[in-house]
Amino acid sequence: MAKFQFPAGFDFGVATSAFQIEGAWNEDGKGPSIWDTFGHTPGKVHLDIPGDRGADHYHRVKEDVALLRQIGVTSYRFSLSWSRLLPAGRGPVNQAGVDFYSQLIDELLAAGIQPNVTLYHWDLPQALEDQGGWINRDVVGAFADYAELAFQSYGDRVRRWATLNEPISIWVGYAMGVFAPGRSDEKTARQALHHALVSHGMGVEAFRASGHAGEIGAVFDIWQRHPATDKPEDLAIADRDEDDGFRFFLDPVLKGDYSERIRRRLTERGTMPEIRDGDLKLISTPIDYLGLNVYSRVVVSAEHYNPRWWVADDKHPGGNFLDNGMEYYPKAVYDAVFMAKEQYGWQGPIFITENGAADGPNVTDPLDDQERINYVAGFLEWIHKAIEDGADVRGYYLWSLMDNYEWAAGYSQKFGIVHLDTETMARTTKASAKWYAEVIRRRGL
Repeated sequence: MAKFQFPAGFDFGVATSAFQIEGAWNEDGKGPSIWDTFGHTPGKVHLDIPGDRGADHYHRVKEDVALLRQIGVTSYRFSLSWSRLLPAGRGPVNQAGVDFYSQLIDELLAAGIQPNVTLYHWDLPQALEDQGGWINRDVVGAFADYAELAFQSYGDRVRRWATLNEPISIWVGYAMGVFAPGRSDEKTARQALHHALVSHGMGVEAFRASGHAGEIGAVFDIWQRHPATDKPEDLAIADRDEDDGFRFFLDPVLKGDYSERIRRRLTERGTMPEIRDGDLKLISTPIDYLGLNVYSRVVVSAEHYNPRWWVADDKHPGGNFLDNGMEYYPKAVYDAVFMAKEQYGWQGPIFITENGAADGPNVTDPLDDQERINYVAGFLEWIHKAIEDGADVRGYYLWSLMDNYEWAAGYSQKFGIVHLDTETMARTTKASAKWYAEVIRRRGL
């Protein structure tokens, strides 16, 4: 008997995204995405190696589903490539792309694994970006058409959907220039975020109209800010960074409007997005579940403020840092769940849709990833405690199935429980994969 036993029906899964694993970036009619363009632009990604090959999943579906079956996951979370289905973002459908995901879904179901499909995981079709991308209001209609195609094509077999994964990525790409498409304008980036949220609402409406059974939600990454001290300046930074990080999304989705604090600050900065009649009602269309991606917390200090908090340095506040520089704080997942319940009144199901750790620079044997095992075990214990304390957490998705192309970091960050040889694309299970398989078998720790 496991020390921490999870309820019957609790899903143990792994997660990936289309751009990071598929490769085949220009094969079988696929159109380019903003990340294809970004990766081919000198100076934008690690070592100027684009994500053209990903992890070659496009050519290895059967092999990868066999890995999933070997590990024993009950659910697999993956995303669709919008430009593989609609090369121009809207208009003519690429049947080869439709068939690719249909094959994947059928393989999963045959293996007893439920597909969990995300519509948007950061890879906007370049053709839409050429028309203004998320800044252009027309993207909302394009997203609705894309969502409708996905539901028509796969809704008979897919029961769990998400509209958006971590829409904060749009801010990083449109305001900070760090992600695709590499723009740096705060005002237009706010408008882009708003359009993404309206698109989310359109996606939920399209799912309801499709008549298919199942559930639809959205996925937000939660990095709660803990002020280093009780000084007003530290408290103010914590509030501001949470507003920018996740409350900008949770407030309108779960409460029906941007908070007064957000409205006041953005109005003062001249960056408050234009909101059309009906937008907020659409954004707050009821969803069936809430997806939370939780990796850690962020301790903030006015004395040493690091705007790129994900890049650790020797003055960064906090403690108990992993070899990769991220603070190990597994209670973050418990805090995130109860923040949603207590501060937003969320009473529905919650899935922890991403959680994991990258290998650190001092790893000598990539297959012996004990630090990752310890990390995941800690988070699972806190998820179990959240369930004991009354939270309706129904599943956990470990990020990620395999080492992949980690956005602007290229192949330099390895999150997988399966090792990827980036030359041969060979897969080899790590110690963590075998450990996770045992956790799933025992349904606990």
